[in-house]
Amino acid sequence: MTARRTPAPPRTRHHHRRRDAAAALVCLVLALGTLLVLPLIERAGGDPVSSPAPGTGPWWGVATTLLVQAAVLAASRPAPRLAPVTVAALPVPLALLAPGGAVGTTTLAVLVAAYLTGVRVRREQAPPVAASMAVLTAVVTGVNLVGSGGTSTGQAVLAGLGQAVIVIGAPMLVALIVVSRRQARGAQERELAALRREQDARIATAIAAERTAVARDLHDIAAHHMSGIAMLASALERQVDRSPEAAKESARDIRAQSTAVLGDLRRLVGLLRVEDAAPLADRSLASLADLVEQRCGAGTAGALVVLPPEANPGAGVGTLAQLVGYRMVQESLANAAVHAPGARCEVRVDATASDRVRITVVNEAPLRVGASSGHGGFGLLGMRERAELVGAGLDHGPTEDGGWHVTLELPRERADRSAPPTEERSGRP
Repeated sequence: MTARRTPAPPRTRHHHRRRDAAAALVCLVLALGTLLVLPLIERAGGDPVSSPAPGTGPWWGVATTLLVQAAVLAASRPAPRLAPVTVAALPVPLALLAPGGAVGTTTLAVLVAAYLTGVRVRREQAPPVAASMAVLTAVVTGVNLVGSGGTSTGQAVLAGLGQAVIVIGAPMLVALIVVSRRQARGAQERELAALRREQDARIATAIAAERTAVARDLHDIAAHHMSGIAMLASALERQVDRSPEAAKESARDIRAQSTAVLGDLRRLVGLLRVEDAAPLADRSLASLADLVEQRCGAGTAGALVVLPPEANPGAGVGTLAQLVGYRMVQESLANAAVHAPGARCEVRVDATASDRVRITVVNEAPLRVGASSGHGGFGLLGMRERAELVGAGLDHGPTEDGGWHVTLELPRERADRSAPPTEERSGRP
């Protein structure tokens, strides 16, 4: 099934008509000029004058043929296959009735028509049109030579074939090159447009991923600190009457936790600014000890164990992977404070393997019923998404004693144990 061409806009059609009319006018002026000076050229060369004199009947016949050819060229766009054949057929009566050198002036319009055929007619439809024009050109040349006298039929046939190859074949070849370049340029433009669309899609995906990452970080920061603030506020309510000093201490802890969450939020906003990129060194595996101490200061019993004690768990682990491990521990401790209040937590960092670092956060069974968050949140889903980003494995579930564990295995980029060792640290409430 042949695809239908989309009609050009009115402005474009008007521009095409003007361009076709200009090309036909130039062709007519050149041909008429040649017709006028041809007798002078023949006289100057000492050859017999075979061209008709201006104003005679044969001269007007040639001029009329040139004028009709120009008119057909000017209106050829609506009929791209019929118009070239018509231009090539118009000199046939002229060659039969008034043979001579003036018939050659009609060749210019045939050249232009052949070029337009190669440019406008589809490749599968162009050969019949070109063949018809070639036959007509050969006939005109042969008949004109025979009618002018001094040329045998065989010579006239050979001359006609040569003329057809030159007049029809050369413009068609040029048109083929032009069309090929246009198609290559169009394909390049489409490819560039596709690349731009792909780049826009990648940017949109990156923005969506960044928004999700920011949402996860906001959730992690808020869950980590706000859960501690909630626990301290609950204790403060009971301590106000029983132990004013303890209540004051809890109030100071609440203030410290609030200051910490504001600082984390400022750092997160800083990550979104090109001119203010917050460092990730304080969100690495080396910072887990400080994180556990903060949680212990918020009222959760906890400890950090590094195996072996002299190992540097962050050695060979990429910066982004260390950030994922840090966020996993932060989220796990926050979840334990909410869902298992009062339960002891332990963070174990196993760096004995040369190709990975295993981080496990385990909390014992809760001493009392924990609070419900009231929504699914990002929690474990955010942990798993982060783990997949760095090629890490995540596992979680209940323990035999009624507690809960979250285990993250971070791949090492290289087996590097050359960094200074990290000592085992622990915290108590």
